[in-house]
Amino acid sequence: MASAAGDSSDSGVSDSQFEILEIAETGRNWLEKALDGDLSKKSVPVQIAIGGSTGWIAGYLFQKVGKAAATAVGGGLIVVLIGYHTGHLKINWTKFETDVSKTKQKMQDQVVQNSSYIRKFSDQIKQLARKNLVISGGFGAGFLLGMAV
Repeated sequence: MASAAGDSSDSGVSDSQFEILEIAETGRNWLEKALDGDLSKKSVPVQIAIGGSTGWIAGYLFQKVGKAAATAVGGGLIVVLIGYHTGHLKINWTKFETDVSKTKQKMQDQVVQNSSYIRKFSDQIKQLARKNLVISGGFGAGFLLGMAV
């Protein structure tokens, strides 16, 4: 049976063979570690290139997903409206309005319930952007370029 961590005489294993984990680092996410660590110490052109390329990719993907979502929602609405006007679909407008108001209330309750988390997250993003201004600027410019493509 293995001995306690402080008593290494029984098992013949010294404390120097164990890795010491830094507890303060476990609560930080990977993005904070990357931007606080090596990337912010790189040269300005490297930071701009990293921020710009990731921003361009994010903007391009956002644009493509946005177009696909808009096409799906718009196409669905057109099909429903055509079905309604041709008489193939009948819509119970009072139930529809009731369902919309219930959904609206649930969404408002969720926003109120998660407002502290949302505020904390937005503060962390602002702080991260201020610390890494060059990378953030490159990301913003790249995002706009990716949206324009």
